[in-house]
Amino acid sequence: MRRLVLWDIDGTLMRGNGTVGRLFLQALREVYALPDEIQRIDYGGKTDGQIVLETLALHEIETAAALEELPRFNQRYGELLDAVAHELHAHLRLLPGVVPALERLREQGAIQTLLTGNLAPVAKLKLRALDLEQFFDLGIGAYGSDDHDRTKLVPIARRKAAARYADIAGQPVVIGDTPRDIACGKAGTARTIAVATGTFGVEQLAAHAPDLVLADLADTDAVVRAVLGAA
Repeated sequence: MRRLVLWDIDGTLMRGNGTVGRLFLQALREVYALPDEIQRIDYGGKTDGQIVLETLALHEIETAAALEELPRFNQRYGELLDAVAHELHAHLRLLPGVVPALERLREQGAIQTLLTGNLAPVAKLKLRALDLEQFFDLGIGAYGSDDHDRTKLVPIARRKAAARYADIAGQPVVIGDTPRDIACGKAGTARTIAVATGTFGVEQLAAHAPDLVLADLADTDAVVRAVLGAA
């Protein structure tokens, strides 16, 4: 029997230099006719759709109007990223221990996919840029394009995985770097592992009561024990 492992991307597997975020804002300006100076919110652990809706609310654009144009925003954001896909690797940095952890979990039979606020095409571009696609079954992942409410994503991934794999056992495991990753995992009755490789420290993450907090993914044995150790 195999464990379903749901990985966050940003702050967990990799960090960016702001290029992707700038293209996100450019798409917002173009689609919603926003000013050059867009009001900023906390992005940590939110889906792309949630970020759009919260940002537009600050610019007095009602939710109904925002949702009507959301497909066009998604399309434009994807187009802007596609245009820089050939150089995206230069704008992303793989975090320590990621590849050894993914390799070892694959060797142990874990079924690895994504649970991320990124839109599915954006998530795939980021993985491809750092040659990480090989470790994931992306078809069973849960993305910001599945629902803009992150707390609904674990059940989505579980349904997709159950339809494809008959040998999944135990709780799924959510691995992320923000309190919202922890809340998402708890909402989906998943085991939650928080890693302090984003903007939140160990103590800040521990205050949200995940099942475990790791400083980073550098200790491969510790990561594997954390993911596979609980039945």
